[in-house]
Formats: sequence, C-alpha cells, structure tokens
Amino acid sequence: MCTVIIDFEPGRAWPIAVLGLRDEQPGRAWDPPGAWWPGLGDSVRGIHDREAGGAWLATNDGAPGGPRAAVVLNRREDLDMPAAGWTSRGVLPLEAVTTGVDPDDARSARSWNLVELHPDRVTVTSWDGTSPRSIDVEPGLHLVTHEGPDHLDVPRVHRWRPAFLDVPSPIGPLDGATAASWEPWLRTLRSTTTVPADADEAIVRIDDHDGLRLASLSVTALSLGPDGAVLRNARLAEPGHLPEELVWE
Repeated sequence: MCTVIIDFEPGRAWPIAVLGLRDEQPGRAWDPPGAWWPGLGDSVRGIHDREAGGAWLATNDGAPGGPRAAVVLNRREDLDMPAAGWTSRGVLPLEAVTTGVDPDDARSARSWNLVELHPDRVTVTSWDGTSPRSIDVEPGLHLVTHEGPDHLDVPRVHRWRPAFLDVPSPIGPLDGATAASWEPWLRTLRSTTTVPADADEAIVRIDDHDGLRLASLSVTALSLGPDGAVLRNARLAEPGHLPEELVWE
C-alpha cells in the first residue's frame, strides 16, 4: 500500500514538500507526470493510470484560488460493489484539483484516503464505506498510509517517522538551487531498505494482499508553493526495489 511523506511549513517559500511511494500491480500500465487529460486543460498534470484513465497524483497550477495538488491512497476496507459498479479512485485527485470531489463518485469508489494540498493547508479525507470524514493536518511532518496520517500502529510509520523527523525537510523543488535540500529525505528513504521489501516495516514495498501482488513502482517528489507545483517522478525498474540512483522524469 502506498506511502506519502508530507512536510507542511506555511512560512516557507515552498510550503509543501511531498515524497510519495506509489504501490500498484507491477503489470498495470501507467505514464509519468504530464498533461494526460486534455479536457481538463494544460495546467492539470499528473501520474496517469492507463487502465482506468485517472490519476494517482494530480496538480493544477491554474486552479481558482491558487495552485493545488491531490493524491489518493487505497484503504483496506472490503466494501460491497454499488449497483452501478465501481468508480475508479483515480478520478478523485483530478476532481480535487479542478471542480471539487463529486460526492457520488466519492461514495461509489472502493475505500480511499485523499490528501488535498494547498500552499496554506493540507486536508485528508477518508472513505471507509460509512461516511467521508475530513481532517485538516497541522504544520509539520506527516506519514500517510492506508490508515491515514501518522497512525503509529502501522509498522512502517512507527519505525520510520522518527527518522524523517530527525532530518531537514526539502525547502523547494528537486531542481536548481534547492535540489540538494532533498538529499536528507532521499538518504533516509534509502536507509529504510535495510528491511526486506515484504516486511511490514518496509516503505519501498512488495505487498501480497487479497490475492494480488502490489509493489512500489515509483518515487515522486512534489514541491507546491503560491506560484505553482514542481512534480518529478522516478520509475523503479525492479518493482519494490530502490536502485542505486534514481532517474528523475
């Protein structure tokens, strides 16, 4: 299941830094960050799921009220399929950065956590099959998993959140003058691979769940500020294994 590390510091030039590990079936085709949804305009970019057409993570520099981003993580509740069939969870980040999440789509998808990122706030909304519930996340560092933000009963959160808290967070994009500020987080991510990929404590993961094998397929670095979002992505050539060097797209 996916892991998203967020640092939210409202006083910073780039208040939002996100390091995301996207876990999915290794054979499921996807595309790196781009403007894959022409009907939503060139300012909407994201990581595109070819099978269902949605996004795992999306950004919109042209959104009313300022730039925004959103990322969806699967939960584990086993829900009954609606009569009309499932809505892909991948529509939720696209709706979140454009028109707002449609309540019917929210309730007709399998269970999810949606992280909505703005330069001045971070909100996590969860759907477990009962009623969507939202919380505003306080400034600081947070690890979001299938259970939501900072659940210390999730072994990888309990094991590695202190390690990320102990190092400086990125202060800007993974480009130019602020690129080096990502090194402490990336070193910490690499240190997590001392545990096996199939261990409960792993962040770069291989996870057999409900008869499916899920694995970490990519690492995403996002910076969000009042002037826009900078999104970089590195595909893992071997699912569930971090290479010696990440190649950023």
